[in-house]
Amino acid sequence: MMNSLSIPTIFIVTILVIISCTNAFTTPTPKLLQPTSHHHERRISIALASSASSASGAQESSSSPITPKTFREGEVLGLRLMQDGSHEEALKAFKKAMTLPGSRSDFLRTANVPGPSPVGGSKGGTEGRAVQTLDEFEYQAAHYNMACAYASLGNVGETVANLRKAFDYGFDNYATVRADPDLGSVQGSTEFKQLMDEFDKKFNPFGVFGK
Repeated sequence: MMNSLSIPTIFIVTILVIISCTNAFTTPTPKLLQPTSHHHERRISIALASSASSASGAQESSSSPITPKTFREGEVLGLRLMQDGSHEEALKAFKKAMTLPGSRSDFLRTANVPGPSPVGGSKGGTEGRAVQTLDEFEYQAAHYNMACAYASLGNVGETVANLRKAFDYGFDNYATVRADPDLGSVQGSTEFKQLMDEFDKKFNPFGVFGK
């Protein structure tokens, strides 16, 4: 008995199967993301990868007058000034940024409230206000950036002091510190080497041959 499918039908089905298989192997792959611009953009991402929504402020013209209102805005301004070679102004921007609201929500106690407590105690409790303070990642970024600014100004002592503070707040990418060109002027100093020996105890410049 002949198959119920005619020869033209079989031919069409075969063509459709071939087209389907071809599409399965020719699906276009997404383009790779463009790499970020060198170490300044990298330092922004050290502690602030979660603030990508505010990074659009970095696209504004550097000729526009800027009054930062948050830590993030102050940090971006400081990094922009570093790129322009205005290291003293960058340092001022980084210091100012540390006094501005950060990403951590907190409650600042301001005064005791007189009178009986609503739960029966003899004191009424405290009053205060909600504030935004810096978290540990923002402190890491702030002190690391200030260290780079001080290094560009040739101040070894302040560079090392701020690197120490960044380490104390938890920054431990020691390979970045050893290789960052913004720290190049101090990387050969005794103070820098002592600091790195203190925190980066596993570093071995001679690799397996130095063991």
